[in-house]
Amino acid sequence: MFEEERRISILNKIQMKGSVNVSTLSKVYQVSESTIRRDLTSLESTGLIKRTHGGAIVLDHTKNDYNYNAKRGIHFTQKLKIAQTAAALVKPDTVIFVGTSTITNLMVQNLQVKNLTVATNSLDVFNTLSQRAECNLIILGGNYIHHARTIEGMSSLQQIQQIHFDQAFLGANGIDISFGLSTVSDIEANSKRAIVKNSSEVFFLCENSKFDRISQYKITDIGRITAIITDSKIDEETYQKYQKHCHIIKS
Repeated sequence: MFEEERRISILNKIQMKGSVNVSTLSKVYQVSESTIRRDLTSLESTGLIKRTHGGAIVLDHTKNDYNYNAKRGIHFTQKLKIAQTAAALVKPDTVIFVGTSTITNLMVQNLQVKNLTVATNSLDVFNTLSQRAECNLIILGGNYIHHARTIEGMSSLQQIQQIHFDQAFLGANGIDISFGLSTVSDIEANSKRAIVKNSSEVFFLCENSKFDRISQYKITDIGRITAIITDSKIDEETYQKYQKHCHIIKS
């Protein structure tokens, strides 16, 4: 098992169990305890876990922010409207990237255009579109992060860097005028930065609760993207404030 594969496997165990210890992981992966400590230190730098004496625990803020199933039913009506608005912006005969989020999965369920090439790191998006013969699907390779239901890592990042996307549809955990768009995971931030760089148009799909909020890892400045698609419940003051810096589309 490669180093990156082992570390994401360890991350999955921590997120599932809540905590792990160095001694047990050393035996499971058949590597030294010093190697496991280095793995845990590296994972701590991603913002998803915290080192403890003899092991590591999952951080409380990631239990929901980085847990796909925990977020699935929250603000469902708002998410559906955002998803429908985003789906209507997709152009036929293009190559698009659809990231992993509860909103993007709803988005692809509402796609009407044909002759699309869709690249994704989401198994849910892939499963939804796999029944549609008119879609050419590209599923990124890499390591599967169970709680986030996403494929991440160096392998997927290298694939992203080799593809140009006409449009990209992504999610974020925070939106701030100064800090920009952000997420709870360094792993996720790295891949999203690469997608933004390689896309002609970039749309972030976010509920109004994400505005004036900062997560740990920056993705990009809000002025570098095409638009943020949000719900109609965004208050007018917030809408006007952000509209000066980025196109805001109300669903």
